[in-house]
Amino acid sequence: MKQNLKFTAYIFASVAILQFGQNLILRFLIGINQWLTDHFGGFITYLKLFLLLFWVLGISYPLWKKTFKHSVAFRFFIILIIPIILYAWSLRMQMLPMYNLAKERGEKVGKVFVNDEQLGYKHLPNSIGYRLLGSRDITVYHDENGNRVPEGYKPSGKRPLVLYLGCSISYGDACFADSTFAYYVQQQLGGDYVNAATSGYGLSQMVLKAEELIPKIKPDYVVTQYTSWLAHRSMSQYQNFLGGTFPIPYFSDNGLEMPVFYPLGLRIPLADFKNTPRSIWDFTKFYIRVAPTLIYEDVMELITKVKMLLGITPAPTTDELIVEKIGYSRIADVCEKNGAKMLVWTTGTGFGYRTKLPPSLIYERKIPIIYADSALIHKHNVKNGDQYSRLYGHWYKPNGIDSVMADGHPNPYAHKIIANEMFRVIKGDTAVADSTLLQLQVLKPGK
Repeated sequence: MKQNLKFTAYIFASVAILQFGQNLILRFLIGINQWLTDHFGGFITYLKLFLLLFWVLGISYPLWKKTFKHSVAFRFFIILIIPIILYAWSLRMQMLPMYNLAKERGEKVGKVFVNDEQLGYKHLPNSIGYRLLGSRDITVYHDENGNRVPEGYKPSGKRPLVLYLGCSISYGDACFADSTFAYYVQQQLGGDYVNAATSGYGLSQMVLKAEELIPKIKPDYVVTQYTSWLAHRSMSQYQNFLGGTFPIPYFSDNGLEMPVFYPLGLRIPLADFKNTPRSIWDFTKFYIRVAPTLIYEDVMELITKVKMLLGITPAPTTDELIVEKIGYSRIADVCEKNGAKMLVWTTGTGFGYRTKLPPSLIYERKIPIIYADSALIHKHNVKNGDQYSRLYGHWYKPNGIDSVMADGHPNPYAHKIIANEMFRVIKGDTAVADSTLLQLQVLKPGK
């Protein structure tokens, strides 16, 4: 009777929890499934794998029950075997896109970026890389300081010297270095330039680059990118990399924070597996080489979460305005201290994005603003996003007939228009815009 009452109580308690907490439970399960899908491949997959492993252990129980009955170590092993196998499977799911990339372009990736304890990652000095654009490669070169340069470019030492800070837009992704606005402005001004922008960077990395380079090279102008995602990227402690993660500098409510642990995510040996034949043994060797890095990231990320719960490590801020105020203020401060003129250029890289204005700090300091998207839209009286992308995106014809967009970053034609607008604002003369554009060898927009 007592057992029946206890059993009945358990059943009714379970039904009550499901009745009153079903919405919360459903949201939790959906969240878990989405997280697993994003990272490793889906909740149902893991549930099936768990049941299969549970069945294997169940039918093999009589074989090892007597032999290991009194072994505490073996009991712990049995308890942990299922989660260990599930975790090993999750590592496999993370590695599959890395392995596929190694087979497709292993010799052309992994040679440009290296991890950095402050920036998270940076360009490898004197490196050469390849950026696939449609059916061809864009070759990229970096100087002894890891800054982007055209092939064979040597600093002239002439003034004015312009420093560029930003992400892939300022870097000139999908263009050759001599087809970017940084290069075009240098030609117009007759001086020299340093393109310290890096694909994927956020405002936190821009601040660190500014505070490193401006006192060192003493530029005359610092052209700083302003786009909403620069702040958003700096509101996270991690950056995704082919299914793995590594830490980057970020903003907390207290200010700029350094990476929460030393990043290792760019040590994956993709090039070593480009020419090896696909096989189970080949993937096993790849797994053995890559697993320590991913395990290290997972362990350190778990430790970081504990330290955040204990208040040891500051959490990222959720206030974009705090990020922008602190970030752009620090760049402005270091410019002012070193006699450099700061300019801000705005872009949403598309017709559908509004050109977001910088924070009030920039207006208070009377920092000139370069409205790049406005210049691009007004140049051809662009009416919609399709027209904008046709004019300023990268297109190619894979079958020789139909045009397909290869990339949405600004093409060389867009870079020339942006450069003209930058030159106009740098010179502080609205009359130079039309005359300068006539002097450029304007490329026809890609079709």
